[in-house]
Amino acid sequence: MAAGRLAAASGALTLRGRARFASWLVHDFLWLYPTLRRNCDWHGEVVTRFSTTEREVCLTIDDGPDPRDTPEMLDLLARHQARAAFFVIGEKAERHRSLCRRILAEGHRLGNHTHSHPASRWWALPGPQVHREIARGNDTIMTATGTLPLWFRPPVGMCNFSVHRATRRNGLRVIGWSATGGDGCPAAPSQIVTRIHSGLQPGAIILLHESGSSPRRVLTLARLLETLTEDGYRCVLPPESSLL
Repeated sequence: MAAGRLAAASGALTLRGRARFASWLVHDFLWLYPTLRRNCDWHGEVVTRFSTTEREVCLTIDDGPDPRDTPEMLDLLARHQARAAFFVIGEKAERHRSLCRRILAEGHRLGNHTHSHPASRWWALPGPQVHREIARGNDTIMTATGTLPLWFRPPVGMCNFSVHRATRRNGLRVIGWSATGGDGCPAAPSQIVTRIHSGLQPGAIILLHESGSSPRRVLTLARLLETLTEDGYRCVLPPESSLL
């Protein structure tokens, strides 16, 4: 990828006419496409599945912790004997440290979802700001719980060229998803679960959200857990060696 961009940039500087224009187009495509496409691994590893021979999935929940949603979600997970990875926003984790500690105490995992979740401009943030968002997210989780996260999820699932360099520096792996119901947009819980179900298979990573303006996040999780149980799926935290 880097070599391709370098070659295109070189052509844009040395060629003339249409060839120069074409080189610029190739360069911009090789930068923009993998940046704007969610879960794209052109810039580096993005884990979207894990290897398993069982009917197992990995449930991930973004944008917390939230005193309105997180406690009820944890109660639901406990009733279904399900495990989840909560990708938390640093600023919220700072305000709700006890929820972060409860998440870990009940056998779940905390992941880094940046410090301030600058979703609208994340794709275009320069390297130093990307690194600062990721490093501060790590520091906040460490302060709240005494534990450093292993996983990072970029806002909106987008990774510009600087993200993988910053995650490697902070000891993180980038985690995407393979099954989503689009619960970031208004929709009935049953509709969201139906969409998720269409992408389900053993080893899937499921994306859900908490917090925000929707009052039905907890209900959506309840419907999803019921559906997974009916289909014989277990929500687990896969070992690092199984991540694909």
